[in-house]
Amino acid sequence: MSSGSHKLSILIVAYNCAGVLPACLDSLRENPPSCEYEVVCAENGSTDGTGDLIRERYPWVRLHRSDRNLGFAGGNMLAAEHASGDLLLLLNPDTVVLPGALDSLVGSVLADASRHIAGACLMNGDGTFGTAWGDFPTVGWALANTAPWNRLGLKVRSRSRMGHSCDGINGVTSVGWVSGASLLIRRETWDAFGGMDTGYFLYYEETDLCFRVRAAGGDVVVVPDSHIVHLEGSIVGALSARQYVWSTESLIRFLRRNRGPASALVVSAWVVVVNVLLLVLSLPIGLLSRRIRSQRSRYAALVRVGLGVKAGPASATAP
Repeated sequence: MSSGSHKLSILIVAYNCAGVLPACLDSLRENPPSCEYEVVCAENGSTDGTGDLIRERYPWVRLHRSDRNLGFAGGNMLAAEHASGDLLLLLNPDTVVLPGALDSLVGSVLADASRHIAGACLMNGDGTFGTAWGDFPTVGWALANTAPWNRLGLKVRSRSRMGHSCDGINGVTSVGWVSGASLLIRRETWDAFGGMDTGYFLYYEETDLCFRVRAAGGDVVVVPDSHIVHLEGSIVGALSARQYVWSTESLIRFLRRNRGPASALVVSAWVVVVNVLLLVLSLPIGLLSRRIRSQRSRYAALVRVGLGVKAGPASATAP
């Protein structure tokens, strides 16, 4: 089916990303889709001038400002409210769209009515393959990945692998979930499923959406010919303490919603036990190591998350 009669709404959630957003918007201007399109930006209460930068340098972007950080899901919901396209593309501000990438994404969805969501082949800044898709989290995976086994010299793995790249993939391929850094979804699908769950502040929002779509019989695919550079971690920061807290909180929410309350309870209890032990062990070791002492606030925050105390975005620095 031709893309000519369709309109693509590109949704960008921006928070304190003035350093990377220009490259993203410039790439959209240089490598636009063949179909009609618009760019809708939800600016999440930035303090670094991101909103002013958009208004002054990119007047063609439809800017909608929030007075607080709504998180990734909340920001996309705000942008979607103001989008008029029948296709929605969730695009991170720390991405660079390469030639032909958007046409490949749009074409892959329009080619098959059963395809409801499509993800791009994400590349790292150095040209290597980045994480673009994955399997859905299980309790086993969660237990294997919410404890610092590597610091104890142990290698613990589950059968599920959350993150995969497009290396070795030939042709459009059905997968579990695709990265929200570049996720194309039919507007009718977005509306039918209520968009993203704003109970997630950061992480697992797209995993949850893909899970619900697949559970209802819709297909989720990754498109290896759609190349988009993702400078992952350039905004949130690599493995920050808050990143661990948000990720764990969202993982437990995903399990509760999609694997059942018992699954979430098991992982929550595990998170509490592991991090209480780490707190206790860090008392004597912390006397000798400043690095260990600095980890104690993270352990305490994770204990609270395991007990069901919402981390919240009060001091958030991520989109």
